[in-house]
Amino acid sequence: MTESMEQNSCKPRFLQLLLKKVQKGDCQPETISKKKTTSPQQSEENCLEDKLHLSHLKRLEQLFTAPNRGGTEEVEWDPDCNLLSKKETSYPSGSLTLQDFKNALTELLGSEYWNGQTELLFNKIHTARDNIVDWSEFCTHLLLQYSNRDHSERSKDIFFQGKPLIRQCSQNRQEPTTRILTIFSSTSHSFVTVSKGGILSFWDNNLQLQKTYEMSADAVEASTVKKKIKIWTTDAVYMPNIHKIAVATTGRKIYFFEVSLGPIFEDFHLFALNYIPTSMFYWYNTESEESCSVLLWGDDHGGVSILKFLHPNKSLYEKSLFDQSGFSGIYLQDIGNHCQFISYNYIHRIHQDSIFQIQYVPEDLCITCAGNSQASLVIMDMDQKRKAYTWKIKRGIKCFDFSKSLNLLISGGVDCCVRVWNRFVPSLPTAILRGHSLPILGLAIQEQNGQIFSYSKDTVLKIWDMNYHTCLYTVALKFPHSQPEHVLEQGSFPFLFLQKPIPLILISYTDYIGMLRLPTPTHLETNHTASHKAPLCGAVYNGFFHQVVTGCHNSTIAVWDVETGMKQFILNSIHGEEELTCMALDTSGRRLITAARNGTVKVWDIQRGHILHKLEMVEDTEVTGVVAVRKHIFLTVGWNRKIILYDCSKPETSYVPADMSWKGGQLHKEDILAVDYCPPLDLLATASFDGEIILWNVETQRPHHYVRKVSRESSLGPVNKLLFLQHRCINHSLKKSAVLISAETGTLHWWSIFGKRMEYGKFYAPLKDDISITGLSSNRDNHLLVTGDTSGFIQVWDISNYATTLSSVNSPNNPLLLRGWKAHSCTVVSVEYFSYSSDSFIISGSSDGTSGLWTSEGTFVGLFGQEKKWNLKVPATFSSHKSAFQTTMPVLNSKLEYSTIGNDRDYLGKWNENRKGKDVTECYSLIGQKGDHMLVTEGTPKAAGDSETQTEGIYPNRTESRKDMKGSSTGTNRHY
Repeated sequence: MTESMEQNSCKPRFLQLLLKKVQKGDCQPETISKKKTTSPQQSEENCLEDKLHLSHLKRLEQLFTAPNRGGTEEVEWDPDCNLLSKKETSYPSGSLTLQDFKNALTELLGSEYWNGQTELLFNKIHTARDNIVDWSEFCTHLLLQYSNRDHSERSKDIFFQGKPLIRQCSQNRQEPTTRILTIFSSTSHSFVTVSKGGILSFWDNNLQLQKTYEMSADAVEASTVKKKIKIWTTDAVYMPNIHKIAVATTGRKIYFFEVSLGPIFEDFHLFALNYIPTSMFYWYNTESEESCSVLLWGDDHGGVSILKFLHPNKSLYEKSLFDQSGFSGIYLQDIGNHCQFISYNYIHRIHQDSIFQIQYVPEDLCITCAGNSQASLVIMDMDQKRKAYTWKIKRGIKCFDFSKSLNLLISGGVDCCVRVWNRFVPSLPTAILRGHSLPILGLAIQEQNGQIFSYSKDTVLKIWDMNYHTCLYTVALKFPHSQPEHVLEQGSFPFLFLQKPIPLILISYTDYIGMLRLPTPTHLETNHTASHKAPLCGAVYNGFFHQVVTGCHNSTIAVWDVETGMKQFILNSIHGEEELTCMALDTSGRRLITAARNGTVKVWDIQRGHILHKLEMVEDTEVTGVVAVRKHIFLTVGWNRKIILYDCSKPETSYVPADMSWKGGQLHKEDILAVDYCPPLDLLATASFDGEIILWNVETQRPHHYVRKVSRESSLGPVNKLLFLQHRCINHSLKKSAVLISAETGTLHWWSIFGKRMEYGKFYAPLKDDISITGLSSNRDNHLLVTGDTSGFIQVWDISNYATTLSSVNSPNNPLLLRGWKAHSCTVVSVEYFSYSSDSFIISGSSDGTSGLWTSEGTFVGLFGQEKKWNLKVPATFSSHKSAFQTTMPVLNSKLEYSTIGNDRDYLGKWNENRKGKDVTECYSLIGQKGDHMLVTEGTPKAAGDSETQTEGIYPNRTESRKDMKGSSTGTNRHY
């Protein structure tokens, strides 16, 4: 350390923690990559904080603690002369201005490439009141970043739940376990271990021994003239559709045991097989259990036997023959006597020696592997009519696994390497995974998490990333009596990976078995990457810091880097157990205002995660909207039907009282559901459950006028959203056009507030009936409108010429629909259009717990919180046309108006033409012809009457029942 750091005996605890983190290597990018970074296209390392390491911090501390070198010019606004003036200011020692900070990092990193991020980092750290940063603030910010990253990594890297469960199979009589089987039932699952000596042990799902069964003496011993020869089991399979276990032995026999109910007994056996069976596999049609099933086994001469049970649910053999003889054995050469139930075929010499593993693929393909270098693994057609694919690996292949859906094959053997293959390219592996020290005995592909499991002879289990071909986790299992220098005998198949109903790994070692429980995926994790564990209330973009803030109903907010999609930090239980209902950023982008269902409102430092103010709760009623109308002044609206002001200009005041002196008073007769603010005009629009819309002058706090007034006797239905078209408000030629949009169920109403105050137009936006618009946003020049609805759809409209003149009031023309796509599995609660660099994007938040990012053309960038980073400057990193919830169908037709396919262009034109002057229900015939194919990913959005629509539908017309619910004191069950 530097001398100054060593002499600082009063160093804060967080500095010690930070230095420990840096010394451990949490912030040393040169240990990851030595390649010089010149542009974001060449590196995924886009965060300035990741470029700093220990030597940088030592030098920075010297710069921070150096004596003040003089004053600095600070730009200040002079309200009297409306000019920018410069005044000379000084700053305390131990602090740096923005320019000093830029110079220091440019010198340390040797490039001005990071200047943009340097300014962004400075803005995140400084308090916005002094325009300087000191050493403590800098280290606090870094420590917060590292601690949140560690928490994220810990939560993501949970590979096993609890400690391994180890059990001894004492009944094995010190013989190793040949195979572990899983038995499924309608309510649970259990396990069976088959020992080398022929003992079947039955275990429950917690590895508690339930019962044992010993194969008869003649099954495990063979008499000769001189002595008895010990017979060993070689493999076993469970046959789920007929509840039997088949066990193969070195006596060239296969025994079939009934294990469904009551005591276990031998049903029959095959004997006098051609050769010793060494590996078995059983397959049946899960969709039709009455159809033919297949039992395959490979033998010690490299051949494969194919035994087909033609009517497995009726019988596996001709029982009348057994009734006559009283013998339960089937001589293989007499198997033709059972031709009504069994067919048999044998394929000679696929390999030159014993087959280690065999697998059947439901294309009538057979995969086998052996220890021979000339035919290590073979994929062949069982009818032998097509070309066989042969893999040649030195010293052969011991084990493999195959994923048909991924067309992925992995293999392992005595060379301790895991090889990843395309099944059609046997000449060259796509990757070689090295790390094991002894031969590999078991492999498994976990498609859901994109992982590969490998198990080696020294009881080492490794987890590999399927996409990046890197080792994620290694665990060395410690069985009793196991010693690294002395490897004991193990069974032929010591590894079992179980995906359903609960993901498990079972491993056998001599006469011990071990079980490792894998994390059980939740419903959301099964279908897509969830940004939150609860429905979102909204997602807002912070343009100052290039961040996205999401909030969900379980009172959690998360901050995401929009450039990469990675989580920067998360705050839990910000309102205790209360449901978060809305949030908004202040005018500086530094503070976040959150509100809950019980009426509580809080203000947060969004960069540090600190609470700044707790605002007085007026009533125990839901807050539906918060707005920042001045630099430190916020207002809230909600079920109390009032407009409440809060003045947070005093930073030292943690508790801020409510200002209920709104001069306009309480004019709404029903709950206020929507609010929007127009800074250029200083106008506030509020809308209530009965459809009334009022425009307010914020300066005078008086009503500007009623956009739509509703009497107490009548009700027009709730207004879900309001949106000011702010560019039209400041454009002199458009100011008298429609500048305010209200979303009422699925209809968008367009209002003029100057000149002739009237409705300039309306149209129904969703693709189906009984869908509500729940998200509204527009681009800066108000040429585009983005809508989100309760069916999970996002639509982009061209509104550049819509509702701009009086002549358009009675026009049948609706705005042009440019594109639309299924973005979420249920309600889109918010959408926001924003610009980043020279490109435009759309952020969506949904009640399915996810927040997504899309280009303005509709291309899917990704979900916030997904494992893979994106780079907004590199479109190749986008998820593109992959579905947000992992379907195989295209999520959208992203560039319809630019499409070179004439049919697509014609379809869109016809769809828009067909809608002119018509209700949307009149256009369903066209949608049914082609709309589902072009704009829908998974079928069509759920229509009225479906359970999802009833759950997610916003504000159905249930005025009376809603009024009854308002009698509740807590408001926790008051959903519209």
